[in-house]
Amino acid sequence: MPSVFPLLADLRGRAVLVIGGGAGAEHATSALLQAGAQIEHRLPGGVTVLMLACALGLPDIVARLLTAAADVHANDDQGLAPLHCAALYGFTARDKSRLLALLDTLLLAGADPDYLAGGRVSPLLLVLGARAEPGTACDEQVVLAGVERLLDEDVSLDVADQRGFGPLHLAALHGLPLLVQRLLRAGADADRRDALNRTPREIAIMRGFIDVAGQFEPALPGVSSMARFLREGR
Repeated sequence: MPSVFPLLADLRGRAVLVIGGGAGAEHATSALLQAGAQIEHRLPGGVTVLMLACALGLPDIVARLLTAAADVHANDDQGLAPLHCAALYGFTARDKSRLLALLDTLLLAGADPDYLAGGRVSPLLLVLGARAEPGTACDEQVVLAGVERLLDEDVSLDVADQRGFGPLHLAALHGLPLLVQRLLRAGADADRRDALNRTPREIAIMRGFIDVAGQFEPALPGVSSMARFLREGR
């Protein structure tokens, strides 16, 4: 796992973030913060140190930065806030406890779980893979845990990215049946259409996820989602 090592401050108090490995990353970060490193120094793209630590999935470093008054509401040039960066990490994360610690830390610090980056993309959409290419590998159980944590904050399900993809479109796009089930139980709109007038079920069919498409059919006792899809057809 890459770590923030170190947050480097020169004698004039400017801050630079170097990404590397090393078990001493947290100690180095603490020492440099105590030395007065400027944690709001902006990297290319307007990225802050806190945003980068979130994108790398480093909850302990994030906690230290927040304790040192890093801005949990800062935006980069795309309008992304630290919580959005954590959500981007979450879609491809493999460690559930790390992701939950990251989200908990940011939310307890006052991050807005419904904030729309660029007026459009919410953390929920990003943890569901709004910025990931179709076919990108993910751990559904980890993504589900991230979604559950955001649902605990009563996040809006009435959101869509620039393609018109809502939460169910994204779960269908990436072939995530457990996420489809959970979002449906939470009240996500199964009939919502994207910018090309496609429903989540149609996205699942287009991607070849027949069992996912079957999740959108009414449940019948003793009938699997695959059987429902084959019976109902396209």
